[in-house]
Amino acid sequence: MIDIHSHILPGIDDGAQTLDDSLAMAEVAASDGVKTIVATPHNVGWDASYNRQRIVSLVADLQAELDARRIGIELVPGVEAYIAPDLIEQLRAGRAFTLGGTRYLLLELPLSAYPIYTEQVIFELQVEGIVPILAHPERNAVIQEDPNILFNLVQRGVLSQITAASLTGAFGPLARERALVFLEHNLTHVIASDAHGLSHRTPVLSGGVSEAARVVGEERARAMVTAVPAAILRDEEIEIEPPREFHPQRRWFWAGA
Repeated sequence: MIDIHSHILPGIDDGAQTLDDSLAMAEVAASDGVKTIVATPHNVGWDASYNRQRIVSLVADLQAELDARRIGIELVPGVEAYIAPDLIEQLRAGRAFTLGGTRYLLLELPLSAYPIYTEQVIFELQVEGIVPILAHPERNAVIQEDPNILFNLVQRGVLSQITAASLTGAFGPLARERALVFLEHNLTHVIASDAHGLSHRTPVLSGGVSEAARVVGEERARAMVTAVPAAILRDEEIEIEPPREFHPQRRWFWAGA
């Protein structure tokens, strides 16, 4: 399996804090059947020393430690780019960058808001030939309220990534229900861990894949952690099922006599 969203680099953000943390996360991921992890630290609050070259160097350092301990994980450099009006400028300066040098950018929204500049920024990215992959939309409060926001984005060529732990209920019933809705309506394309450690957001994909298989079948669920992320890292075009608009079920209330 391939995990395209993980905060495994030590001491960069709110993920792994020490090298031992990173190694423990890698061991758990390998035991779960993960072979490749894209290291995607948050790029929020970076000082001038942090850019793509710095992350590539840190990934190489951690890879050397993994290899020395014979932990069978291949690391790929990436970033979880926080949406901002100047994101294109950040990309040009190397303070945001795509997954493994491909056309695919992991894009994060605030959990409680949908910024008014979101669609403009996405348009600017696409003009530059970048394909946004929206991280964990099932956990965004505005998209939870109106899943057709995601429908409209997917129609415009945006991909989305749901979190394995959302499918297993770790983020609550609403995030789980929305993740299932997105699967049912062809609104999501990749399952990833968004791992931050070993206590809550763990580097485990198998549980989420099992839950997804109940909705979309074993073959498609497995593809979301194998064939699709592999194609992303090969910088290939992703063929997706046509998205379906979400129609909430109506509830009928009968007035008493």
